Amino acid sequence: MKAHVLSAVYRLGWNSVSAARNARRPVRCLEIGPGPDPIPGFEALNIVWTPGVDYVCNASKRLPFGDNTFDTLYASHILEHIPWYKVPDVITEWCRILKPEGSLEVWVPNGLEIARAFVAAEDGQPNAIHKDGWYKFNPNQDPAVWANGRVFSYGDGRGTPGHFNWHLALFSERYLQDILSGAGFSQTGILDRSAVRGYDHGWINLGVYGKK
Repeated sequence: MKAHVLSAVYRLGWNSVSAARNARRPVRCLEIGPGPDPIPGFEALNIVWTPGVDYVCNASKRLPFGDNTFDTLYASHILEHIPWYKVPDVITEWCRILKPEGSLEVWVPNGLEIARAFVAAEDGQPNAIHKDGWYKFNPNQDPAVWANGRVFSYGDGRGTPGHFNWHLALFSERYLQDILSGAGFSQTGILDRSAVRGYDHGWINLGVYGKK
């Protein structure tokens, strides 16, 4: 069965079946946007169906869970795909479904470090772009093209407007912590890269946690 058909099936009712099946877990952890390899022991929510996904849902909208459901939420490189002006409301919704004392772990591209590397490269100064090595659509390894790719991403690679792979928000450590504090998290901090649970995006990776 094709992925788009399975996605429709999940939205029509299987989300509720999955929620009922997982409700008896003594500790519940949710990964938002798991990619091809969901984290073992986590329930998985994705915008389209992929193997291992429990719930098909747009993470920028109201989620199909009651208040105080999960102990941990983990979202790696998801927030940058949500329009920047909607991010505070999205984080507030994610906070809603966390239990008291629950934790949110968020990873995003570090917009400040990307900007610093771009400016340094254009000024002919030492920079970390070569350590990243991400040169999609950039055979000449031009720093401006690299910055465009890192900041805006590339959609589906064919220029389709509205594709979920575009980047729509930019973050720094301070800004992301401010958003979490404003959404109701009582404590925030920076995550070390050793805390990455899945794929590590390298030096451009920015991790922030919030405790409800």
